[in-house]
Amino acid sequence: MPSLTINGVHIYYEEKGSGEPLIFLHGLGMNLLAHQHEIEGLAAAFHVIAMDMRGHGRSDKPLNYTLQDHIDDVIALMDYLQIKKANLLGCSMGSYIAQGVAIAVPERIEKLILVAAKSNGKTSSTARLLAEHAEETAGLDLQDKIQFLSKYMFHQLDRVGEWMTDFHQAAPSLTEEQQAEANKALEGFDFRPGLKRITARTLVIGGIYDGLNPPEEGKIIASLIPSSVFVAFDQSGHAPNIEEPERFIETINTFLNTSSPMNVVKLIDIYRERLNRCSPEQLSYHSGNIAWSLGQMYDHIIEVSKEYLVNAEACMNSGTIQPQGKTEAGEILFSLGGFPPVKIKLPDEFDSPAMLRKEDLTNGLNQIRGLVIEWQGKAEAADPCSKVKHDGFGWLNAKEWLDLVEMHFRHHLRQQAGLERQAGITPAYISSSSLQSSIN
Repeated sequence: MPSLTINGVHIYYEEKGSGEPLIFLHGLGMNLLAHQHEIEGLAAAFHVIAMDMRGHGRSDKPLNYTLQDHIDDVIALMDYLQIKKANLLGCSMGSYIAQGVAIAVPERIEKLILVAAKSNGKTSSTARLLAEHAEETAGLDLQDKIQFLSKYMFHQLDRVGEWMTDFHQAAPSLTEEQQAEANKALEGFDFRPGLKRITARTLVIGGIYDGLNPPEEGKIIASLIPSSVFVAFDQSGHAPNIEEPERFIETINTFLNTSSPMNVVKLIDIYRERLNRCSPEQLSYHSGNIAWSLGQMYDHIIEVSKEYLVNAEACMNSGTIQPQGKTEAGEILFSLGGFPPVKIKLPDEFDSPAMLRKEDLTNGLNQIRGLVIEWQGKAEAADPCSKVKHDGFGWLNAKEWLDLVEMHFRHHLRQQAGLERQAGITPAYISSSSLQSSIN
């Protein structure tokens, strides 16, 4: 049984998959089995580590432990597994622990995902809800009390009920005494003053029907962490991973696989530098198992960028004053800060790029670069309600159309590297300092 001992307390954990480390932290009264579906879905791309927090599951259940003990346990597990830096995902109580870890060791957290979260509390949210409905639940055992309160906690009651039945069959519930100790550990915490110390890119997810930790709590967190976004799940309560499982996995995957925004001018310069290294034969090389040549990829990026910039100019000059905003896809795209790492279906005119000469591609990149430099300040100052419609993402203003240019160039970096390998080009060396300067 994989476990480590911290100050005499055995902490149980499991590992699955390979890749970047991704640590799961479960909610109050739960254990690592609560995330079995997500673990299975993400282990194909990540080294997933899930732990039973002290007082839960197969870990020891000592008396008088604290939230700080939970935080120290996570850091100790990272030390034990020799993990220098990890992605961290916490749900409900797990989100409190995750905030504490990201504040304590900000340099060791790559990306942070907080689900059904709050930043402070006099007691656990479950204890608060139980107290509010004490008369209605008098005489019930703990599991029946939680079942009764489900209508205040979740939206997809049938789905959550089925999940809870399966969970409790697989893992015995805590006793009332153990639950009381677990609740007590969450009394009187407040991370708000320390959230500004978190350096990880952060995704906060909240279900709009969550009666335990309402979405307003998640929005507060997102407003206090420097690089953070909030995404609302509109068919969920306190368990978005159970109530909207497909969307949950897709959102997590997209966030974890989306690179950080970069300086668009320096990003274009990376493309110009790599294009300069290509011979005409390498640009036109077309293997049977790839859709585009390297030259076609450059042409595609240039043509789409031109279209985005035309729309940005229209917003600055004569865009429609439009109260409507983005589609759901657009909200997710701009919240997460980039396109997902998958092929996106485009209109036919953009999905069948032409074969152009190297000189034409160089001129195209130079043109895009010049317009971006010229229009960045203007787009920032333009009326944000002056918009042009994107077929997939909804109504966008000038700044958002320019942001799309950066996202699109960044999205194709991975494809560019793959096509260069196919064409026999030695991978371009870009120093870490150069890449870091492109991010700022």
